[in-house]
Amino acid sequence: MDYSSAETLRLLDRILDEKGIRLVIAQVMEDVKAKSRYELDRLFGRDDFYNTLGDVIRAYRKHSSQITSGCGE
Repeated sequence: MDYSSAETLRLLDRILDEKGIRLVIAQVMEDVKAKSRYELDRLFGRDDFYNTLGDVIRAYRKHSSQITSGCGE
């Protein structure tokens, strides 16, 4: 990951965070993971990575149901 892409992701994450939106990463190609894992972890944290889009949807639904039932706070 080069400086420009890291800065773009930081800015996007900040903008979305201000709107109450969490940016997550899914389906990162293995060669990108190997080369940029440290930088990606610094930007997002390990809990923001998902192997598939289905994993993202399941996590979102689980989180939404916890908030709705009052267990997520």
